[in-house]
Amino acid sequence: MSKSLNAFIIGAGRVAPGLARAITSSPGVSLVGIADSDFPRAEALAGRLGVRAAADYREFLADPSVDLAVIALPHWLHYSVAIECARAGKHVYVEKPLANSLDEADEMIAVAEAHHVRLFAAHTQRFFASTILARQMIEEGRIGAPIYATDTWYKDFGLSTRPAWFLDRAKGGGMWLMNGAHMIDRTCWMLGSEVAAVKAWIGNPIYRLPADDSAMALLQLKNGTHCTIVHAGYRRGVGRCEVEILGTEGMLKVDTYGSRVWIDENGEFVPVEVQKHDAFTYEMTKLVEALQTGAELPVPISWGRHMVEVLCACEESGRTGREVILS
Repeated sequence: MSKSLNAFIIGAGRVAPGLARAITSSPGVSLVGIADSDFPRAEALAGRLGVRAAADYREFLADPSVDLAVIALPHWLHYSVAIECARAGKHVYVEKPLANSLDEADEMIAVAEAHHVRLFAAHTQRFFASTILARQMIEEGRIGAPIYATDTWYKDFGLSTRPAWFLDRAKGGGMWLMNGAHMIDRTCWMLGSEVAAVKAWIGNPIYRLPADDSAMALLQLKNGTHCTIVHAGYRRGVGRCEVEILGTEGMLKVDTYGSRVWIDENGEFVPVEVQKHDAFTYEMTKLVEALQTGAELPVPISWGRHMVEVLCACEESGRTGREVILS
């Protein structure tokens, strides 16, 4: 019987309750604590869950019974905290994006390998039931050979609710790193390919902050397909979050958050039944299985690195106005 793992969460902010639910709902892992420099916030969440709270995550790193550190911190802290956790001999779960730059991602991977622990980049959108179903339908040939996809996401920027770090790209802020990471991952995963080249524009015309609010990218994939990524955090607008995929024999449409999938039939999109589940819990369950058995991670770390590579290549293309070929 595989050893049950003990996990703790670093950061008691917006995503922490979902992560806590995932840990407590997944077999083979137990939640032992919540750490946050805002101790009352950590204490409030830990109290609801009946686990230990700490103001300093290093208290858990010093505990030999702890196996997994789950990092739910602002993007600019992923790099330093993940490296510290790996050096303490803990497996590391990091919310996407893995890092703010490719150099940071490479060092995180190298340190994890040197200390014989596993580093996991959490790209949760691929674990949504609708995304899984759409990929399965493509693999079954339901729309023939895929040609391209268009991923469009418009949402309220939510300026009044954003923390200060989110308004500064130097700290990993902006809509591109936050949601572009989701869009690139889910669409490329459904199309079954990494990215070969990008041409993009990323800007801040709506709020004029030192972080982006709008982006458009054309991705050429290694398998010959293409996709467009169109994202904006608007001041006023109409929300939309969906992926349309064109194949040689038909079309699919996916609403990840709404857990909905449609396929074309007689010139119209008709709904396909989706068996819903909690994506956070499904992701955590698959991660724990991999940690216990030594199997490949449900998101290979090479893919997490590649997502950072694509995000940064799009930013470079936006700065230079030129296509960027990925290594």
